[in-house]
Amino acid sequence: VKGNPVISKTNMRRFKAHFGADPIVLLTIWNDLHTTANLPANHDPADTNTRLSVKGLLQAMHFLYSYKTEIEREAIFDEPPKIFRKECWYHLERVQALKSEKIVFPDSFGDDIWVMSVDGTNCAINEPTHPTFSQDKTYFSHKHKRSGLTYELGIHLYESKLIWMKGPIPAGQNNDKGIFIEEGGLKDKLVAIGKRALGDKIYNGHPAQCSTFNAYDSAAVKMFKSRAQMRHEQFNGMLKEHAALDSRFRHGEAKFKVCFEAAAVVCQYRLENGEPLFDLLAGFDDVVDDDEDEESDGN
Repeated sequence: VKGNPVISKTNMRRFKAHFGADPIVLLTIWNDLHTTANLPANHDPADTNTRLSVKGLLQAMHFLYSYKTEIEREAIFDEPPKIFRKECWYHLERVQALKSEKIVFPDSFGDDIWVMSVDGTNCAINEPTHPTFSQDKTYFSHKHKRSGLTYELGIHLYESKLIWMKGPIPAGQNNDKGIFIEEGGLKDKLVAIGKRALGDKIYNGHPAQCSTFNAYDSAAVKMFKSRAQMRHEQFNGMLKEHAALDSRFRHGEAKFKVCFEAAAVVCQYRLENGEPLFDLLAGFDDVVDDDEDEESDGN
């Protein structure tokens, strides 16, 4: 029935189940692909619009979200693998290139001291080839018990924005704190602007740049830090909705970078178009009042 809201909602769910985002998000991405000046390094600027196609973008989003094999995708899109393979990677690289516009570290955070949450997220991959051994311990992920790659992500505390992304890094090369303190990394950036991140206990030892849980936190501060971590996990969950990141990636490290960063860009568009992260400060007035009452009783 035309205009039936139940049918409309069902169609929206069906669309998102295939492509990982609703039509408004993909339409916004489609429009931005035609106006952006940011192109992948290996793309000819003269071909900015000649190879973009709606079908190609949908194929790319379907691949990223469902991570089907070529035999499965051939049946869905009714095209030979040679054609949709080329179109898929072209459009994924174009979406990835939007990261320079969508994932931006702010010039200013105002007077706030705690400005972002930080955490590493790990994805399983096929075992890379090692020249001598059957396995490369540099890539070993303790989380997945197999080879993996890590990205360090930073989420703005007061806006629904991914503002920092570093990777991919072999999972066995460094833990989250090791990545954080690398020269030229996030710790140095926070030192330069005089701000702090919030992280879990693996970041202990650098309190001037990353605050973690401690025994001196008031109830309000404990709640604030806990909610910041849950909010960060909410974004990680959005990323892992893409099967290319949630299952064992089989296309190599270079293409993993394309897929991860394209998925991060799609998630940022989703945050801006009807799917924001939850409000970190919602309900905090009551907790702060309770803390003040306890201090008054103690006096």
